[in-house]
Amino acid sequence: MGTDQSRSETFLLGQAEDWSRTFDAITDFVAVIDAQFHIRRVNRSMAAFLGMSPEALVGRRCFEVMHQRECPWPSCPHFEMLNRGEAVTLEVMDPHIGVPLLVTASPILGDDGELLGSIHVARDISLAKQAERDIQRINQELNALHHLSRRALESLTIAEVSDLVLETIMTVLAPDQAFIYLAEGGELVCQGVRPVGHFALPERKKIGVCLCGLAASERRPLYSPDIFSDARCTLTECKQAGVRAFAALPLAAGEELIGVLGLASRHERHFAEQGRFLETLAATVALAIKKALVFVDLERKAREQEALANARNQELMARNRELERMNDIFIDREFRIKALRDEISRMKGAGLEAGPATGKA
Repeated sequence: MGTDQSRSETFLLGQAEDWSRTFDAITDFVAVIDAQFHIRRVNRSMAAFLGMSPEALVGRRCFEVMHQRECPWPSCPHFEMLNRGEAVTLEVMDPHIGVPLLVTASPILGDDGELLGSIHVARDISLAKQAERDIQRINQELNALHHLSRRALESLTIAEVSDLVLETIMTVLAPDQAFIYLAEGGELVCQGVRPVGHFALPERKKIGVCLCGLAASERRPLYSPDIFSDARCTLTECKQAGVRAFAALPLAAGEELIGVLGLASRHERHFAEQGRFLETLAATVALAIKKALVFVDLERKAREQEALANARNQELMARNRELERMNDIFIDREFRIKALRDEISRMKGAGLEAGPATGKA
């Protein structure tokens, strides 16, 4: 009998040790919590996350160590489980914890069916949440690019394209200011800005100077999270205006430089993190502005042709009027000559009818 009991105790002890090893091997934060919110057992992952030893946590109330509160968390899964009597899974985001958790509280029942507490399993879902935000951001960017491509290519003027581009940037990226410079000779000339008057940036910039000018000359996007510590950022006007972070993206169609797309922020910001979207946006903008420039050039040539045609028509009309005047003069001359001839003929006829003088009395 003693031998059987000894074997049973050894077996149970081994089972407990195996369960403990399994419990501690789980990377999720696992605890056994009773109906009064006391922690009865906790695995090493949860203890390490809370910065305490497992032994120090046992007997403490969960909301005290997890949430730094004197009462349960408002959306506590363990509390909800006690009320419902069934497993509850909720997301918990508490600034004291610092990371989003997906928590499942599963009921522990006694032999008589009494609800004794829960197995409390919490999982850090920071990466999943970040992936969700990334997907939402990418979808927003794709929708913005689709909308911009369709609308911009339908727009016929540079002003329309500029307004549409700046509106899209402010909606999707929310910088403190966005602007478009067009290349004219060796300079970049401001075409549009949103919001107006936020920063007093130069209306003209030289190609090859500062971030915008370098992006234009080097034909590559340039990003600066802090222009005050960036040797490339040499324009004092931008710093005096209060700009801290900057992004400059060249607008080019093939080998032709069209201009520069710029974004500015009052605070340190890593625009490069959305570089892929910005560079795709810049390529779309360049095509749209190029199309608008071609349309403007065609309109100019059409106006020139129309002006030439009008001038030619005016010249022809003037010549026709001159011909008509000369014709009228010629016809009038013919009439006058005929009338003169008729008068001469009449006079000659009158002289013949009178006959020659005889001189007889």
